[in-house]
Amino acid sequence: MRPAASTGGASTASDPLFGGISGAYLGLLLAPPVLPVLERVGVTEAWALYLALVGTFAVVTTVTGWVLSGRPTVAVTLGATRARWPPVAIAAVYAAVGFASLGMSGVSGVLAFFFGLLAFLFGVAVAVMSQTRYTAAVTAGAEELTRWRASWPESAQRRRLYIGGAIAGVATVGFAIGAVFDIALLQYTSQVLFPSGFVLLSTGGTRTAVATENGLEIRLPVARRFYAWEELESYDLDAESLVITRKWGADLRFATAEIDDVSLAEWTLAERLSDD
Repeated sequence: MRPAASTGGASTASDPLFGGISGAYLGLLLAPPVLPVLERVGVTEAWALYLALVGTFAVVTTVTGWVLSGRPTVAVTLGATRARWPPVAIAAVYAAVGFASLGMSGVSGVLAFFFGLLAFLFGVAVAVMSQTRYTAAVTAGAEELTRWRASWPESAQRRRLYIGGAIAGVATVGFAIGAVFDIALLQYTSQVLFPSGFVLLSTGGTRTAVATENGLEIRLPVARRFYAWEELESYDLDAESLVITRKWGADLRFATAEIDDVSLAEWTLAERLSDD
């Protein structure tokens, strides 16, 4: 749980995007189990099963989207806790179980596998969106102390390229071997790994840091993150990088040369954090 922070600035307007994405996530998880249930009660016609699958997905998505769209505080509350990430893990396990049951469950296993992979992506979207909405709420009206825009330090950039290249390379070779020797598990695993490596290769790491009285906000191209000052432990500044150490999680790193006003950034951090 994050340290307590006022979210009185949270918007009371509807949030159909978050509701729709959340609904699609639940719909993807709840639709495949409908098929074996219907088959057990004697419904085996392909058209009936197809309609049941599509209908379940549509109903769950619509109802969930409608309920959450009118309750934007749900996203803010979720974004304030680490509970936003378990749905991602649940979808991954769901897909793994579907894959493991391919030989026994047939079409249901195939659907569970692919729907689980899609749910994984939607789960990531839900987590990122809720975190962004929490950040917007907790920083609304907060006094801005300073801001800077910088990419990762050169050493971190090199590590990113090495790791991303290695993951993409292993995934490519693994997919090729799986295709040649008809190893389905290797092919599927490689397909899942490749996007992760590609993202690391194509992301420059440039983001904007906004220091406010409430904490430090990190603005990414498609997301916003917030760290209360109580979550940050110390900072270290040298000619290459500004490193802000978190009490839990990865450190925040910025290229010193790209910060417009290094002195102001250092003063702001020194007032609130210890200097390593």
